[in-house]
Amino acid sequence: MSTIVDNVAPGRRRKPPAYSEIFSAPDQQSIREDLATFFGPRAEAYLDVYDKLHNATPAERARLRTWSSPVFFGSFTWFFFRKMYLYGAMLIFTPLLLSYLFGSAGGATSIVFAMFAKRWYVNYGLSRIIKADQLGLVGDERTDYLQRAGGVSWPAGIFAGLIYGFAVALVIV
Repeated sequence: MSTIVDNVAPGRRRKPPAYSEIFSAPDQQSIREDLATFFGPRAEAYLDVYDKLHNATPAERARLRTWSSPVFFGSFTWFFFRKMYLYGAMLIFTPLLLSYLFGSAGGATSIVFAMFAKRWYVNYGLSRIIKADQLGLVGDERTDYLQRAGGVSWPAGIFAGLIYGFAVALVIV
């Protein structure tokens, strides 16, 4: 278990720890275990991104980009599959808004999202680890929380895929 949050006197609000605190935490193995629990299937791909972020300087972290083919080809369906519903909704509406405001500029959003999706997912996992620390979860409670918060949602992915397929068919017709 990672121990990022220190004890704070009751009644005092404390700003959540920054991701940089996680990257400099002494017990990186427990953080990786928490992340693997959160990521669920195919955790290795996201743990590699975490390792790149961990080994990078803060300036390099800001510039780090990875590539996600499922996001590029499947658009918002990957975000719904990975339970990142807000990002999925943003990928649905951002191209529409940009196309309305600037014409064909909305088409580039899938490229941008594909370049940052894995990093956003790692950051999302880190935010859930911070939340588990703040809640004081340990042992089976922590594992259960991280598995429920992360992993994949087949129903959401299939539903989003059907919507995506319908939208593509609509464009073709």
